[in-house]
Amino acid sequence: MMARRLVIAGICLAVLIAAVAIVFDQMARPGATSAQAPPSSTSSPDGSAGSAGATAPTSGSTASDAANSATGGNAAGGSGSGTSGTEGSAGPSTAKPLEVLPPVTATPTGLPEPSAPAPLITGALPEPGSASGELVDGWPDGVLSLPAGTTIGSTSVSTSGDILQLAADGIVAKPRAEVLDSFRQSLVSRGFWTEDAPAADGAVAARFVRGADTVTVSVSTTGTGNSRFQLLGSLHTRAE
Repeated sequence: MMARRLVIAGICLAVLIAAVAIVFDQMARPGATSAQAPPSSTSSPDGSAGSAGATAPTSGSTASDAANSATGGNAAGGSGSGTSGTEGSAGPSTAKPLEVLPPVTATPTGLPEPSAPAPLITGALPEPGSASGELVDGWPDGVLSLPAGTTIGSTSVSTSGDILQLAADGIVAKPRAEVLDSFRQSLVSRGFWTEDAPAADGAVAARFVRGADTVTVSVSTTGTGNSRFQLLGSLHTRAE
């Protein structure tokens, strides 16, 4: 009796195992068929088939995976377009305004301008006049002396306001350079400074300046080899 029951129980267990195997076989068959399906041999020239394959979910994937893939792609695209929009809409940076320095109110400092020298002649000016062969009355010999050994041709003085105008000419038995140097030594010792001046052909000239006072001397050579000078000067009685 017990043996019969064991046989029946074994048959039932075998039938149950066979039924379970059939059920699992049926469940696994669609996936296997899908997995063994050959890929399409037709490809689009522009790669659209590859793109469709990348976006379409396989039979083994879930709808949520496809949704996540689509969402991720859109998010990436949105992020890219947002960045591009931000970069495109960014305008040039505003230039920094120039700084304006306040005006200088302090008085500039430096060396003071030299004061005008004191006049070399003072008092009343002489009457206008001229003389031949000698110094005219009123000639300021203490300020403007003629070279030693001068044979005077003529001298003259005239006035214009507070200015004493002088003129003289003479002959000296010395070279032109020595005659001009004689005037230079005399006037420079009295505070004049000197510079070259325009001269006629065959002559040399110098200009002497002291404040507003000026003296111009031109020296040429005579036919006998002597030097002849011509002098013009203006001396002020007050500093300017």
